[in-house]
Amino acid sequence: MFSFFAFTAADDCLQLHPPRVVVRHGDPVSVNCTVSTNHIGMGWAASVDDVPITTGVQFLTWRVESLTIWDLGPLCYANRPGKPQCMERLSVTVYKPPDSVSVSSVNSTDSMVEGSQYHLKCEIQNIAPVQNLTVKWYKGDTLVHEDRDYVIKVKKPEREKAPVSVSSILLITANRTANRTDDNVQYSCGAELDLGPEGPQPPLAVKSTPLRVTVHYKPTINPIVTDLHVIHGYSAVLNCSAKGNPPPDIVWIFNGRQLPTEDSIYTISKTDDEGNYTCRANNSVGIHEETVRVIVTAAADGCLELHPPRVVVRHGDPVSVNC
Repeated sequence: MFSFFAFTAADDCLQLHPPRVVVRHGDPVSVNCTVSTNHIGMGWAASVDDVPITTGVQFLTWRVESLTIWDLGPLCYANRPGKPQCMERLSVTVYKPPDSVSVSSVNSTDSMVEGSQYHLKCEIQNIAPVQNLTVKWYKGDTLVHEDRDYVIKVKKPEREKAPVSVSSILLITANRTANRTDDNVQYSCGAELDLGPEGPQPPLAVKSTPLRVTVHYKPTINPIVTDLHVIHGYSAVLNCSAKGNPPPDIVWIFNGRQLPTEDSIYTISKTDDEGNYTCRANNSVGIHEETVRVIVTAAADGCLELHPPRVVVRHGDPVSVNC
């Protein structure tokens, strides 16, 4: 039978080795308590595997083969004749890696439109202790945000050190940049437990599977000539290309009429009129148009000579002609 005074002796008669432990849930743990003064018995008071008062020893070990209690503070004590009882409480942190870490789009869409904002959610299941958790967001391999204001699901104050599930939200904007840096980029989140020098080094971190972001943006037509001179009686080619996601459909239009276009190319025949020919690139996000002015000019007699005027070439052989 023993009793505790309401204070700890000031002469530090007990030393714990180590003074603080960080233990993964379910792992073993052992701590020695050494007394540096005469005593009539020492012991460990704990909610699991306590050690009864023992005489004739200078140290006593508290040992647990599998620690499964989340909140505990084992107390080593020693009774001294005619003096206050020595007491030293052990700091114990029990931790648990998350069952899973995942990232998803709150908007439940497979693609994003350039210039719009979207919310990504990181969900971390059953992690402890949550007060040591930092949620980290990554764009590719680059850390873009750290969050300690995450939402704890169904938190019970009396079980603060027990595992909880949390979620974190990241607001992103699909970039409007020339190189489309957000298209096909991968976002991921990680759960990091920093448990101090006694904990795992480097700090325990579990990362989600990346979420690939597809950005849809309206077409942009690549630079084309604004004026095209065509010699009367000859044909010419109008060529147009554009970038966009989804890949745009490209057609040529003349006087409000869509022209037969093949692979973004329209061939002006000898009978076509001069005027404004419009290239139109269209996808689900938007439309871009550029206009080429076709000018038909009369041919000047003898202004061009070909040397030779006609060639016969075997397939695969080289050929050259001067104009």
